[in-house]
Amino acid sequence: MLARIRFGVPDRPGSLGRVTSAIGSVGADIVKIDVLESESGRALDDVFVQVRDAAHLERVATALDALAGVAVTGVQHPAPPVTGHADLGLIDQVLSRPERGLQTLVDGAPHCFGAEWAALVEYGSDLAAVSSVLTVSVASPGPEHVALTSPLRLATVRMTAPGAAEPYSGTALVPIGPGPLALVLVRSRGLDFHRSELWRVGQVGQIVGTVLAPV
Repeated sequence: MLARIRFGVPDRPGSLGRVTSAIGSVGADIVKIDVLESESGRALDDVFVQVRDAAHLERVATALDALAGVAVTGVQHPAPPVTGHADLGLIDQVLSRPERGLQTLVDGAPHCFGAEWAALVEYGSDLAAVSSVLTVSVASPGPEHVALTSPLRLATVRMTAPGAAEPYSGTALVPIGPGPLALVLVRSRGLDFHRSELWRVGQVGQIVGTVLAPV
């Protein structure tokens, strides 16, 4: 099982070596490490690991959290693809059949960007509020769960399911071109969308919106 662990670590030589050693000590394999940001003497990283099951993943996270100066901030499984080309593959699928490109985007974006489900929404003329939910991905709990109050912009937003006490752990709002359409990506649990992830999916939204505009 491929999983992603997000952690903060002191930004100094040897820090990542301690992390990789701890992961190896509990029998997990490192697939990839992404440095998300580095400021004020600390770095925020994502490590992608192959683990046997959820219990094994918990042991890996516990081993990291036990390291001095290391703080695990979130865990996600299954993790999104680590090839770096999943977004390009999604664009290719969208553009190969433009007549159903938006539905392909909604169906493919969750796997590509590590979300549980997605929806395509349409905003009103002032782009201040959602006027309708046009379609949802297969794993969506239903269009009534798209409860957005945010104006149309590229952003991480808070969205709470009807009747739930807490918001989803991560929701990304992604304009499709200049508007009025937007993609909503939802992570029910695990990690919020980091700004680097948001930038990637935002680029996909711009490309798809530009190419499909005449369709």
